[in-house]
Amino acid sequence: MDNRIDKELIDPMIEPSSEKAHRIARSTLSMVPLIGGASVEAFNAIIEPPMLKRKTEWMVQVTEVINKLLDDGVITENTLQNNERFMTTLINASAIAIKNHDQEKLKALRNVICNSAMGKSPDDVMQNVYLQAIDSFTSWHIKILHLIDNPMKWAEHNNHEFPKWNAGLISGAIRGLLENAFPEMVGNFEIYNTVWKELFTKGFITQEGYNVDRSKPVLESRTTKLGSNFIKFIGEPNT
Repeated sequence: MDNRIDKELIDPMIEPSSEKAHRIARSTLSMVPLIGGASVEAFNAIIEPPMLKRKTEWMVQVTEVINKLLDDGVITENTLQNNERFMTTLINASAIAIKNHDQEKLKALRNVICNSAMGKSPDDVMQNVYLQAIDSFTSWHIKILHLIDNPMKWAEHNNHEFPKWNAGLISGAIRGLLENAFPEMVGNFEIYNTVWKELFTKGFITQEGYNVDRSKPVLESRTTKLGSNFIKFIGEPNT
């Protein structure tokens, strides 16, 4: 028996002619009595389709994630149906996803759902803290956290080579690390300074400023336990 979710039920390739006829007729009839009806229909035509498209696209992405886990034998249909924590994660993550277009955040949310389905998620309290963080963070919060959690691992994953920093490069070394990893940040000090301060205030990183402790290498991790566990929760699932 095939327990995989049929994406065609979520996003049919072709709109049924009956639904199309109904939509056109509704639009046409609304213009007859009062101009207001046509205005409402026009507003719905502009606002509703993009929102429905986002919802559909997200449902398809979640379906693909779950189907892969089912295909690989990592999870079963029964384990998902009886996993209340997973259902809560799925609902909350989906609510965040539908109101966002940022691909970095959507990727994090897909990973969250996958990790939760596999039973690799924190307790309910911390899970809620992390989901709220994803909701409030920008893509730069997530990118910077990934980098400073493990700079060497980040470099390997992104096929990047850092300069041979020496012990004399102390003042502003973290800023140099960020700009070397993300050239588009050069000159955008206000942006990443704000992001850095927010990450520190929320307890995700260990230091408030950019200077490096002389006893620690520039490429050492600078996330707190909270930040490191957050990266694991939103990171690529290790099946």
